Amino acid sequence: MVGDFNCILEECEKRGGRAFTDSVDRREFHDFLSRNGLVDLGFSGPRFTWCNNQSGRARVWERLDRVVASTDWLIRFPSYRVSHLSRIASDHCPLLFSTVSGSRHQSPFRFEKVWLSFPQSWDIVRGAWGLPVRGDAMQRVSRKLELTKRRLRRWNREVVGDIFRKLEDVEAAIADLQSREDQVAVLPEADMVSLRGLLATHHSILRQHEIFWRQKSRIQWVREGDRNTSFFHRSTVIRRQRNTIRSLRDERGHWVEDDSAISHILLEFFRSRWTEDSGSDVASLLPRAESQIGVAENALLV
Repeated sequence: MVGDFNCILEECEKRGGRAFTDSVDRREFHDFLSRNGLVDLGFSGPRFTWCNNQSGRARVWERLDRVVASTDWLIRFPSYRVSHLSRIASDHCPLLFSTVSGSRHQSPFRFEKVWLSFPQSWDIVRGAWGLPVRGDAMQRVSRKLELTKRRLRRWNREVVGDIFRKLEDVEAAIADLQSREDQVAVLPEADMVSLRGLLATHHSILRQHEIFWRQKSRIQWVREGDRNTSFFHRSTVIRRQRNTIRSLRDERGHWVEDDSAISHILLEFFRSRWTEDSGSDVASLLPRAESQIGVAENALLV
């Protein structure tokens, strides 16, 4: 749903005019979004989408226009972008909404818990950890971790593969055998063995899906019960949408949306704060301890 909802949800979505109050229409709008499971897709660009074009203290800005979608839509179109354009011929700014984003983010390596359902994963880790490497203790640990990561990635790509595509293939094979059974009434024993094996495989893959999405969702309080794959999946999609950095403001106050420009701003931000200034006496800036431990006490601590 895209357009002018003529209502705001939070105090930060308004500037100027009368103070923000929790009015009936705002509560109804919030309840409408909650009941229908709609998520605000956020935006990049100017914060407010409407202005009354008055002067002085009578000037009011509000975010009346927005894009909301269900979690099912977010699953189908995970790479989207919502941009607030400049107000020119109207008191509202246009919303540019694209379902295809040019962003390409490479996810960092993380050990997938679903790998533990494959006994071979232990052999991969054991084999990589047993390789001889040179260096001091910390260098050997770092090198073995790197070797383990590379082998697990290759094994995941070549052996584990796409568990979601596997589920589709298994379901297609089950549907084919059950369709044949419906036509001929009784399947040969070999086909019945295959069908039972496919059903067991299907159950196993569903379990892998639940483990996968449970880890991705970071929901720790759900312990037991029926399969919650859909719940974990939606939790992951919503969290990922909320955590995505789509734009940043640089030192000159300009908003940037390009991935490389955002990376540059983040890099310079931390570099300016964590680069040591060689011209200052750092020792004089550090707090001095009022009391110190002796040599014997230090040896005892060590």
